[in-house]
Amino acid sequence: MASTGMQVRSGVWGTGAWPWVLLLLSVAVLGFWVPYFSRLTNAQGLAHLHVLAMLAWLGMLIAQPMLIRGRQLVWHRRIGKVSYAVVPLLVISALALAQLRIREASPQALPIQQFILYLGLSASMMFVLIWGLGIRYRRNAALHARFMVGTMLTLIDPSLVRVMIFWVPGVPPPMYQWITFGLIYAILALLIALDRRAPRGRPVFPTLLGLFVVLHASILLVPGTAAWQRFASWYAAL
Repeated sequence: MASTGMQVRSGVWGTGAWPWVLLLLSVAVLGFWVPYFSRLTNAQGLAHLHVLAMLAWLGMLIAQPMLIRGRQLVWHRRIGKVSYAVVPLLVISALALAQLRIREASPQALPIQQFILYLGLSASMMFVLIWGLGIRYRRNAALHARFMVGTMLTLIDPSLVRVMIFWVPGVPPPMYQWITFGLIYAILALLIALDRRAPRGRPVFPTLLGLFVVLHASILLVPGTAAWQRFASWYAAL
């Protein structure tokens, strides 16, 4: 998260975003409680690294707008530079974990792991794209703040799906992505409505909505293709 010389508006995406970051963190902890937090001593080092990077990113989403509101621009820039290390660490650890899991998958579990691999890789690409747009427009506070908070949306699917798997087992698996992306669409629709009178930055949330629609469509279409299965086999063999 890079620097900006303009004040960030208080709102659900500005300095008022911290309750929603904490809510997302709570959902993530609940979703990953069974597979990770309840068995920390048995977790892989890569998993620890990934979680630490994710916690660092969420912490930055809380701290950075507060620093702008407090006019602590020097600290905002310093912490922003940390994102150039945190984001690659977050993404690389996610890709490494995905490779490890598909490599260790049994033949019976391979089809679902190929699907999960696509979820992980596509979500990582979406995260990097949104973060990159935030960096690209780091001198424009209205665009920068919206894109950076938009990175949160990429965390909804992996967190909420695990909540359904471990805590709401009655939900049919084919409905997982419809539920998670339905929530993302609803959030973006609300943000678009709240943003309709904003003097600047209004194109961001419609842009994100379009990107997530494309991502959702690709999740429905790509993992079952022969080309993806060949790629997944190659990726597992790395």
